[in-house]
Amino acid sequence: MKDNQNRLLNFWPLFFLLAFLEAAACLLGLLRIPNEGTSLILGFTAARWALLLPLLAAVGVTATATYLSWRKADFRVRWLDPASRPRLYGVLSAIFPILATVAGIGSFLLRWLDPASYLPFFERAWPLLAFILVFSIQSALWLLALRFGIHKTTFEAGRPALIALGILLLVFGFVGLTKLGTTPDPAYWGEPGVPIQGWQLGLALLGGATFLTSSLLPFFKRNPRRADILIGTLIWLLAVGIWLSVPNKALKHSFYFPIDPHTNMPLPYSDSGYYDYMAHSLLIGTDYTGEIPTRPLYIIFLTGLHLLFNENYNRIILGQTLVLALFPVVFYALGRRLHSHTAGVTIALLAIFREWTSLLVSSDTRVSNTKILLVDIPTLLLILLACLFAFHWLEKKDKRSAFIAGGVFGILLLLRTQSMLILPILFLVVLLTLRSHKCPWLVPLLLFTLGLAISVAPWLTHNYLRIGKFAFDAPFQYQVLASQYAYTGNLDFNSINLEGKSLSQILVTFALKDPGFVAGFIANHFLATEVGGLLALPLIAPFNGLRAPINLYWTSFDGTLAWYNSLLLLGYLGIIAIGFGAAWRRWRWAGLLPLAFNLGYALANGIGRFSGWRYDLPADWIAYFYFGIGFAEILLWLAKIFGARSLDTDIAKNTEPLVDKRKFASTSFLLAISFALIGAIPWIAESINPPPRYPNLEPDALEAQIAEIATVQGLNTNGAEIQIFSEQTGTITTVGRLLYPRYFGRGTGMSSSTPWPSYAPRDFPRLGFLLLNEKAYEVVFPIKGSPNENVHGEDVLILGCERENYIEARVLAFPNADFAYLSAFALTPCSP
Repeated sequence: MKDNQNRLLNFWPLFFLLAFLEAAACLLGLLRIPNEGTSLILGFTAARWALLLPLLAAVGVTATATYLSWRKADFRVRWLDPASRPRLYGVLSAIFPILATVAGIGSFLLRWLDPASYLPFFERAWPLLAFILVFSIQSALWLLALRFGIHKTTFEAGRPALIALGILLLVFGFVGLTKLGTTPDPAYWGEPGVPIQGWQLGLALLGGATFLTSSLLPFFKRNPRRADILIGTLIWLLAVGIWLSVPNKALKHSFYFPIDPHTNMPLPYSDSGYYDYMAHSLLIGTDYTGEIPTRPLYIIFLTGLHLLFNENYNRIILGQTLVLALFPVVFYALGRRLHSHTAGVTIALLAIFREWTSLLVSSDTRVSNTKILLVDIPTLLLILLACLFAFHWLEKKDKRSAFIAGGVFGILLLLRTQSMLILPILFLVVLLTLRSHKCPWLVPLLLFTLGLAISVAPWLTHNYLRIGKFAFDAPFQYQVLASQYAYTGNLDFNSINLEGKSLSQILVTFALKDPGFVAGFIANHFLATEVGGLLALPLIAPFNGLRAPINLYWTSFDGTLAWYNSLLLLGYLGIIAIGFGAAWRRWRWAGLLPLAFNLGYALANGIGRFSGWRYDLPADWIAYFYFGIGFAEILLWLAKIFGARSLDTDIAKNTEPLVDKRKFASTSFLLAISFALIGAIPWIAESINPPPRYPNLEPDALEAQIAEIATVQGLNTNGAEIQIFSEQTGTITTVGRLLYPRYFGRGTGMSSSTPWPSYAPRDFPRLGFLLLNEKAYEVVFPIKGSPNENVHGEDVLILGCERENYIEARVLAFPNADFAYLSAFALTPCSP
């Protein structure tokens, strides 16, 4: 090694010559920029001299150093040998990477923070910044070579990475030739999800690289578990800080959480509204409005947030963000276990930055993010947890871990039932892993299945007692899926009648009728999910600055790419392949476990005939996950070139089967009770909820209350008129909780293909809202101007007309408040 370093000393003249040429080129570039200003010193302004002097000094110093290092051997030994001045070169080894980072980030901010204002400054400062950046990187690498030597090393992920690259290129070529995965399906087709921005990718790689040598620090060596807890906490704090820095007003024009001027709060709508009013149904004692809810665990989560924060949706969003900020932490844990600190931090930062972008564009395109009440990111969190616990099982290969992994997977099914399609691929990976280690596989698989069954059994039992058959979700979910297995009329689930038929029977019958058609759309949506995952990494697209609106280039993706973006994707595939190769080398089949979860969920998308944006979110992280591992593997290989062998202590290794030192039976009972209780929470919530808030729905009693409130509030009506109106055919009198009021002018409404009837455009101004008692009603209240009071969450008595799919209210009376409203139509008859 010493001979290697001594030989390198002879290359100092070449190092300084290269630095001289770099300084001279940058100096010439600065001189070519036209001079501005009238106050000149020797032909240049003072600002220009401030830029010229460092470059002139660099040219002079590097020219002198080139000469001395070439002609004076003692100069090289005395001044340029790191062994003769170890402290100096140790300090320089730390300073140059910092200088390179500062120069790089400074150049980027000066160029892109506000191009309209700072571009002239950037053009003049860039030659000096470019020299600092290039010279610092060059010097850092050179000093590493001098201190540690250059060593021959093999790229250990080479052969597996080449095989992975070959497979990825075949898939890439197949998509390009067949257009499967990029051809829109008339049944449903969505654009790819929000991508990571290019500058965010650079920051994530820089952040991950800082942890390359973390295993060399005493703290990381002595306290690896505490180090992981510290890093995980910092990641969580970073995620919370960045995401909450985006104000909730970013949701103003979002589809699922628009902000209406009447309440100035982000009130949920569509799917978000469904989950939220189901949570309200527990709070008012109506037991999921008498239905089997879909996504029961998420509804329970929202119920808890409402108990904490009542109807303050800004705080509800805060509470949800604090919980969902855990998913980058789980990304770190999974990347750390599969590879290293560097991989884990890089992947976590990529996830944080992607969600940040999603929040910023909430009002500009369709998104699902941490500020919207949807299950996509909670599903992502549980998928990552299920993958982490499954990996722990395959790492330890013990019974207890198998049982816990199954229980966690069962909890996932209570959030997204279609995650069940992950199981066949997961079982295949488990079999290949355990058989390759000559471990017993049948008992662990049975224990996994038992843990899963214990988690889901309470909810399945609840539903069986409710409707007489085992089911995970509300019937309309099965109707939606059945509607997709048709040539036309897709997503018109109201036309699907499941009476006397099972969902599987409908799907199989149609598949046997036209297997080619079904296989085509399954493959199309399956590959679309994978293509969307690759496009989560940034493409080359116009960038107008950090303060400019984000370029929504992905929303217009039509399956074609410019040649330079095709080359960029091939580069991404190369790094992803290295990630696959590194995971395979360390863990064999277990290293592909995240891919198994991705493939299973993508298959569920294909069978459901959905893909794009939020439908891909639980699965489209796979590309940047293995990209992060590939990046970390490349850094590790480069570090080994400079002799950093001790970095291997930071790298995950395969382990031998763990012999159970404690009997599984001693903990199995407590684990089983825990999973059963978690699975039973949606059922338990019905038992401990309050008594019905609106026990008396008798029209006569309600009419008397309405008449009394109307009289007190001085409405232009009286009890006799109310009684006469209520005796007409088609009238309705009811009471409930008023939710999500939105005011619309004439001819306006929510822009959607199937808006809620209460929000659909109509030819008169009105207030639209939901009324919740033993069921959810759509209500339209004609009114000439937006009410002054915030009536969301208030108890309300309604007198109105029953229409086909909504109530047209004539009187709104609020028994717990000091106001009531008479419709702009007054008490006109209910006839159309």
